[in-house]
This record gives sequence, structure tokens and C-alpha cells, in this order.
Amino acid sequence: MFEKMIETQTKKQENKLERWMKKHDSEHPFPDDVVLHENIDYIGDGKACHMMDVYIQNKNEKETGKLLPVLINIHGGGFLLGKKEVNRLFCADMCQRGFAVFCLEYPLVPEVNIFEIFRDLTVGINNVAGLAEDFGGDPERIYLCGDSAGAYLCVYLAAMQRNPDMAKVAKVPKIVPEVKALGLISGMFYIHKPDNIGFFMPKLVYGKNWKKEPFAPYTDPENPGIAGKGNLPPCFILTAKGDFLRHYSRNFAKTLKKNGCEHTLLDITGEQKLPHAFSAMFPELPDSQAANEAMAEFLLKH
Repeated sequence: MFEKMIETQTKKQENKLERWMKKHDSEHPFPDDVVLHENIDYIGDGKACHMMDVYIQNKNEKETGKLLPVLINIHGGGFLLGKKEVNRLFCADMCQRGFAVFCLEYPLVPEVNIFEIFRDLTVGINNVAGLAEDFGGDPERIYLCGDSAGAYLCVYLAAMQRNPDMAKVAKVPKIVPEVKALGLISGMFYIHKPDNIGFFMPKLVYGKNWKKEPFAPYTDPENPGIAGKGNLPPCFILTAKGDFLRHYSRNFAKTLKKNGCEHTLLDITGEQKLPHAFSAMFPELPDSQAANEAMAEFLLKH
């Protein structure tokens, strides 16, 4: 009964997302100065969930002699839905700010669990590093950014790179290129809390007996093995009034501050409410433009 309810609600949200994308894309055309290379297989099995899109500015299509920093984007959707195309205009926007942008698709729950997602994205990140120079990107300057569930994935993937014990428990291989910094938009960091998300998400994401599994301590993102000093690269955290997960970003930023982790929290408190993941979903908004510029500046400092 529970699984059927989740399936029904997910389908409704997928249909709603498709309608929104069609309308939004028709109102905001793709920029002429960005070249999009679609559906490159980052694992080699031909599955749609293992494709990535690459965004390069026109002027960088030809050899310029200068490699660009690489931004790997991971979309949100609560692990249940979403797809890389939702972030198409955001990726183009970040491309225009000086990055070679790689947007990775990944499989969704409940067809897979979170550990399979971790493993697939790890392969994807390693392969991006190997392919980066083919698209004018610098494999020595790799950054991760994500919105909502994508922000969670960025945090956990980066933490496992620096915490071998955590990676071992999750059975996730090593991310080879050093992740220099993270951009975290409206992060869905806390899926273990007893709230509307924590009520049903842990079983879907971690498995039915998740509390008894070795990974259980790491389901709390405030665990020192994740948010302790030295276990994460510098983090840019973005939220705003109107973001229904605003308290998640604020709480995570407080934890990083308490632990002495380098980070910046941009919490927009203007008169106008902004939706969840606004800078990724609506990059054309003035507040989104300012936020994306601030995130780009933060990342490029590291």
C-alpha cells in the first residue's frame, strides 16, 4: 500500500514537472553562445540513467590553450524523480560564468538504493576527469554543485572521498580527482529527521532495516565523519525565504561553523519569497543571477 502511494504521487509530480519544463523552456530559450553535447554515456552500458550532458561556450569549442574549471552538476528531485534536463538553463548559466559544465543523470529510488547511486556517480565523476580535456576542461580543478537531493549527494560523495572509513561502509570506490569545493542549493541534507521527509524517506533511500546497518551513523549529515573539520571541501550554501527546506541549509551551516569548516551561507531574506532550488530552477530571476554569480566566485577562489 505504501509503495503504491509513493508510486502514484511520484507519477503526479513527474507529470507536473514535465508541464513546467515545457512552459519554462518555451519562455526562456537556450542561450546561443553555449554548445550542448547531449547524452554522453559515462558508464558505457547505454542506460538513460547513466548519461551526461556537457555545456561549453562557443568560444571554447576550438582550442584556446586555456583549460576551464570543471563544474559537475547533480540535479535534485528528492531521489524519486527529476532529471538532468531540468537544470539545463542553470548549467548554461554556469557555463557562461566560466566553467565547463557536466550534468550527470543517475538512477532513482526505489529502483535502486542510495549506495548504488553513490557508486554510479563516483564512476561518472572519475570519467568526467578523464574526459575533461576533450571539452576544454581542467581535470585538476573539479567542483560539485547540486540542488535539493543533488546537494545531499554532493556532500556525501565529497565526504567519502576524504573519509575512507565511510566509503568502505557504503562500499563506494574512491573518487580520484580532488573535489575542490561544493555549491549546495536548497540542500535536502536531513532525510533522517522525524519530519514530513524523514517519515518515509529513510526506508526508501537506505533500505528497510537502515537503523541496523553499518552506515546508520552517517545518515546524520552532522556526523563528524561528514561535517567534521577536514572531511568536506569548502561549501557554498544557498537558501532563501520561501525555500521549504531553508531550515536544513541553516542548520547544516551552523554545524559547519561549529566544526570550523570553511563555508559561506547565502540566505536571501528579501521581501519576495523564492521557491525551493530557485537558482537552479529559475536562473533567469535577478536573485538567482546574483546567487549564481556569488557561487561561481566562491568556487573559483578554491
